[in-house]
Amino acid sequence: MASNSLQWVHILRAFATFAVIILHCTIASGNAFDIESRSWLTASFINSNVRFCVPVFLMLSGVLLLGKNYTLKEFLQKRMSRIILPFLFWSTIYFFMIFPIRGTFTQIGFDYFKAMKGGTCYHLWYVYMIIGVYLFLPIINKWIQRASKNEILFYLIIWFAVLMIDLPGVNRLFTRIDWRYFSGFLGYLVLGYYLHKNITVTKNRWVYALIFVVGNLLTFALTYITSKESGELNKTFFSYLTPNVILSSLGIFLLFKDLIFKENIFIKVINIISQYSYGIYLSHVFAMMILPKIGIAITTNFTFINIFVTALLSLALALVITFVLNKLPLGKHISG
Repeated sequence: MASNSLQWVHILRAFATFAVIILHCTIASGNAFDIESRSWLTASFINSNVRFCVPVFLMLSGVLLLGKNYTLKEFLQKRMSRIILPFLFWSTIYFFMIFPIRGTFTQIGFDYFKAMKGGTCYHLWYVYMIIGVYLFLPIINKWIQRASKNEILFYLIIWFAVLMIDLPGVNRLFTRIDWRYFSGFLGYLVLGYYLHKNITVTKNRWVYALIFVVGNLLTFALTYITSKESGELNKTFFSYLTPNVILSSLGIFLLFKDLIFKENIFIKVINIISQYSYGIYLSHVFAMMILPKIGIAITTNFTFINIFVTALLSLALALVITFVLNKLPLGKHISG
């Protein structure tokens, strides 16, 4: 376990890892849109409550990677290899599981290259995004090291405002100003760094819990309303780059910030999940696909039980897979 000063980072990362698995376990029921269906409402509500997962991953990266001293070469060698090699390994696994294998070796190679352009499995979009963010990270890190608190806050205010512009209704306010420099997922890393360095968490953590709950309720309510109006599933407010999800992510980040937990078996398990979080992320969809093939399918009449039990089993299997891979010769290079 890391020092107590950053123990909360590992706890929150493990929590976000489980949250993203829960999110993906809601897909089947969540995409079966029926505004009156209890199953859809349950899946949509659970989905709304775990949307913080990807933003929190990025915010924690900001805590761990921004404001640090490292050369461009050191960063690229250490970080990019740890991301790309496991990504290529799992992309190949998903390609052979999901895509039809046809024709000659050359044709298979062409199909593989074509599939890799967009990702061989739906959850791998995150890796494409994080590669882009990490390539820019050494540049913005130099700015962070020299920027004042107010300069960083200025960036975050503009970033938030730009995300507001993209919302339905607001986006009708046409402007020719090029806002792209302030948009995107990079803002979450800066937000995580800013909150870590400048916000002192008080004993009144219920305030942050309230912010988290309000963000989640807004996500659910706005998704319900827009979907009901359009007569089909509207995922606008499920986007990670919406004010409601930012609110939720900010709330849970501050709720966990600087918490210290007593060392016990549960915390040790959490620490292991945190340690292998990237490998678990890469492999958990594989686990979700394998479970039914080995006769394990949770199909009760209660959607929330189906989702949570499947998520727990998928987490456990993904953890075992990642752990075993890591112990194989050279396995640590592909396990994640």
